[in-house]
Amino acid sequence: MNTNLYRTVQDIADLFIDLPDSELERAWNWKDHDEEGIRFAFFVTLQELRQLAVTLSTPSSSLMTKPTPAQHILSLYHASYMDLQAALLGLSPEDAEKIFAEGEWNVCKTYSHILATDIAFTAVIRYALEGHRAGTWKRDQMPDEDEARLSGISGMTEEEYQALIKGPFDNMLAYHREFHPAILAEFSSITDKELDLPSTFWEETRFPIRHRLHRYEAHFVQHTIQIDKTLIAIGQAPSEAKRLIRKVYAALAEVEGLLIGAEKMDDTAILATASSITERTREIENILK
Repeated sequence: MNTNLYRTVQDIADLFIDLPDSELERAWNWKDHDEEGIRFAFFVTLQELRQLAVTLSTPSSSLMTKPTPAQHILSLYHASYMDLQAALLGLSPEDAEKIFAEGEWNVCKTYSHILATDIAFTAVIRYALEGHRAGTWKRDQMPDEDEARLSGISGMTEEEYQALIKGPFDNMLAYHREFHPAILAEFSSITDKELDLPSTFWEETRFPIRHRLHRYEAHFVQHTIQIDKTLIAIGQAPSEAKRLIRKVYAALAEVEGLLIGAEKMDDTAILATASSITERTREIENILK
């Protein structure tokens, strides 16, 4: 991932996140466009990010190689992760804990489930890869000692792990921001042949590793929709600015997805896009002041 590009998008998101819809009407001109207000900054940013993705995906781009199937699958997972993060921008810890109906999960509990499942999926895939690569894979479920060892990918003891997934909402978000790119980096090297090798989880079916990688995205989609519904139920339906930020995050995720597994590249186009977004953000910031 390119931290410069991510930070520039984060900066414009932070600037707009709490703006009421009426503030988007503030006058701002971009070339010949002068009737949309400062909301038009989102559309310009969106186009720049999409253009960057097109540039990076062309055969003549600076990317050294075309993404492998595993890297493509991981890019889809990354897009779903970024969509959830955009949906949660600006949500206070207090609102994350709000329960809107008896028996329903609040945002914090749903996110705890998402994070715990990400850790579990990662342990299962790593266990399968280690077994196949060493020639020792068995159909049996992961032994307790291996489960404990592989759960150590979270970098915590069992007590620390429980404290995380049962703890404050902000702590889970912060940990996930570090853990998610580690997943992308570790599994970006999975070969095409390894995608079709069997793996063992709780199910009787020994699904191929390909299925496990796709489960990341599908599980995120399932519970992002759940969180979207919860946000509406607790009076936190997204504003126009939040909806626009979510679209920009999607465009950023497409660019970042193309960079998964990339070793060496000329980042001139990326830095140019980041610089353009930064300049625009400062211009809008001065208007809002």
